[in-house]
Amino acid sequence: MAHRSVSPRVPDAATSSGDAPAPTVDPTMDDDSGIRGTAPAESADPSLPPRYQDLGRLARGASGDVRRVLDLLLGRVLAMKVLRWEHVGDPRMRARFIAETELTAQLQHPGIIPVHDRGTFEDGRLWFTMQEVRGRTFDKVITDLHAAADPASPKAQPSAFTFRRALDAFARLAQTVAYAHGEGIVHRDLKPANLMVGDLGEAFVMDWGLSRRLDPPSSPRGGEGAEDAEDAEDPGDPSHTRHGEVLGTPAYMPPEQAQGERALHGPPSDVYALGAILYHLLVGRPPYGGSGLAVWRQVLAGPPIPVIEAAQGGMPVPNELCAICERAMQRDPAARYPDAEALAREVVDWLDGARRREQALGVLAGAHALLPEIAALRARAQESAAEARRALASVRPYDPVEVKRPVWALEDEAARIRREAALREVAWLQAVHGALSVDPGLPEAHALLADHYREALLRAERARREEDAAQAEALLRVHDLGRHAAFLRGDGALSLVTDPEGAEVTLCQYVLRDRRLVAEPVRGLGRTPIRQVALPRGSYLLVVSAPGRAEVRVPVLIERGAHWSGVAPGETEPRAIALPLAAELGVDDCYVPAGYGWIGGDPEAPDSLPGRRVWVEGFVIRRHPVTNGEYLAFLNGLLDEGREDEALACVPRSPLGMAEAADDRLLYGRDDAGRFVLGGDDSQQRLAPDGPVASIDWHAAMAHARWVAARTGRPWRLPGELEREKAARGVDGRLYPWGDHADATFACVLESHEGVPTRASVNSYPADESPYGVRGLSGNSRDFCANVWRRDGPPIVGERVLLEEALPDDPEYRAVRGGGWSSALPFARAAARFGLQPGMRRATVGVRLARSFPVPPRGR
Repeated sequence: MAHRSVSPRVPDAATSSGDAPAPTVDPTMDDDSGIRGTAPAESADPSLPPRYQDLGRLARGASGDVRRVLDLLLGRVLAMKVLRWEHVGDPRMRARFIAETELTAQLQHPGIIPVHDRGTFEDGRLWFTMQEVRGRTFDKVITDLHAAADPASPKAQPSAFTFRRALDAFARLAQTVAYAHGEGIVHRDLKPANLMVGDLGEAFVMDWGLSRRLDPPSSPRGGEGAEDAEDAEDPGDPSHTRHGEVLGTPAYMPPEQAQGERALHGPPSDVYALGAILYHLLVGRPPYGGSGLAVWRQVLAGPPIPVIEAAQGGMPVPNELCAICERAMQRDPAARYPDAEALAREVVDWLDGARRREQALGVLAGAHALLPEIAALRARAQESAAEARRALASVRPYDPVEVKRPVWALEDEAARIRREAALREVAWLQAVHGALSVDPGLPEAHALLADHYREALLRAERARREEDAAQAEALLRVHDLGRHAAFLRGDGALSLVTDPEGAEVTLCQYVLRDRRLVAEPVRGLGRTPIRQVALPRGSYLLVVSAPGRAEVRVPVLIERGAHWSGVAPGETEPRAIALPLAAELGVDDCYVPAGYGWIGGDPEAPDSLPGRRVWVEGFVIRRHPVTNGEYLAFLNGLLDEGREDEALACVPRSPLGMAEAADDRLLYGRDDAGRFVLGGDDSQQRLAPDGPVASIDWHAAMAHARWVAARTGRPWRLPGELEREKAARGVDGRLYPWGDHADATFACVLESHEGVPTRASVNSYPADESPYGVRGLSGNSRDFCANVWRRDGPPIVGERVLLEEALPDDPEYRAVRGGGWSSALPFARAAARFGLQPGMRRATVGVRLARSFPVPPRGR
């Protein structure tokens, strides 16, 4: 509560050199200046009026002492400020003391200590009483706060004040000064030592001795006082220059005050001082350091070190508060906040935001607490589902309910846990949105939701759910603060390596034409290897050609922010795509290079596997299913080899029974020489040579593959069902070989016929073609696959699909893939799966050949 002031005087005339003149020192300069005048010895303690009992001195200042007194009339302890006796005869000091008394009494605000009484002792000393405040000065608060934040500080100890609490006190102090500005009064000596924070959280602006009324009342008041100390001075005083007196504490005074430009003293001057106090709070030291005159010269020379720079190594400094501080301390008064109210409002707004942020972070912490539980539930659901699949593998479709019931219980448990996880995720979403309802701009909450909707967008796009994808993208754009900008742009990258290198690559993009995806040329990409070529999100086809090599079709899927690199699971470098020699592929051999592709994930396809990205090694598959003409050559080839019994076992027969059944009527006839010829099917329609063979069992299909392999010297076999699915879908997860739109004009299915449905030539329905050029994968005839049918599909280790061939005597169902001429469109979906016992025949099931390429090493 002590009054301290720095009062260097500036001479009227400038020096001949034009340098700023050195100040003369006023005897009243206080401790803050580093320079002190000579003071007479102290007098005896004052004799108080009868109403007050002296309880001892509280503090001592340059202009007065503060004593604790007991008000005997009202029984309360007060503080009494007494003009020091050596200033009794100084009219300037008396005027300042009276001005402080009157201005303080007129300012009635919770942040200004109220004046209760005033008077004059017998020796002429002036006094006034006021509320006693128990607490600490703001400079002490700042010192303790920064010492507690620095473990290396020798004064480091827990502070009673957090940064937020100190800033809240600063905001209330600024509001107090704003009140004074509203009353037309500026303080002109604001500094941490003149601010007090009470033990109960009160915040007071002290020492109004240098304050000034900007618009004094027209009628003078009586008494010895004046409107402010400057008005009370003798204008004829030779020390009073035309520039005015330099009043205040150098480290916190604005440039216009340091220059003695009294006409510029106003609310922006106090704003600067408040900004300097905020600087001290943020940095831990005043804006300028050194002794009084040195600091004064620094103020005149230019602005202090920027807050961000000065705060390095200390407490974290919010950027918004740095900006507030820097605006308040602008050297041009017009560039500052116009008054303390505007400054206080900025700080309060930041505090409100910080409080909202803290509350919102508390709510968000509740959301974070749910994440481990959600992850654990999902893991348990996966474990239960896997256990159910393992148990189901030993259950036959025709087993009784008693055998299936335990498996169903496991499936139900997995479903229950998934539901519980979904409900907890809803609670998580509600909690995150609850945090945003408290603080709509909370970046942590927006980041969580952005990540959530990014994953939802990827899932929806991969599942080809356009409406869900559009919704997820819109929500991602709402919540993304810039981190997912590249992802939202949809750009990805492509790398391609071939063996041999130097192959020419043409880029085609799949576009929708009449409900079909058609690959249209875009541009050449140059020669391989191709590294990190930026491409927009989408499905593409690379046409790769090299001298002496077969042209290769390589479909690629560029996802948002992803790199299509060709790196196989467990490997680190892109896998080179082997380019077959031209002679290695027949005219109807379609090459499917090794790489990733999407399988399953189609809820409308019968028995679809779960959606999954898997790596399938390279293979060759025939463009068409085996035709009647080709199968006839196989049967007669067996006859030529003297293997008539084998030929008879493989002849297409009536599909209504088993191979050993009595009604297994031959669908191929024999001529007079005993050779097989085409006959008619069960509907008495003659079988065409270019129609797909059907009504054979799995054993006959395997026998045909072995015969072709022996005749050609190439390892032909039946395809694995996931090989066939990739051959149909390419790599972008399309639902049909031609795209996602189901239409009976694209494939030979039940709905394709106006009258009685029949098998068609393998050359019909050219729209039923996959990205690799394979035809008839969704209609006309289905294909036997090499592997046993399992509910959870063929074995996959990591992400690699393992080839598996069933043993001939294995009675388990064999996998069947594809649509048929007499089946409805939903059964033609590429992810649809069927099973058929190896000895059974169907009029829609035939055979298609495949072989690995390149041929894997022995033992692989």
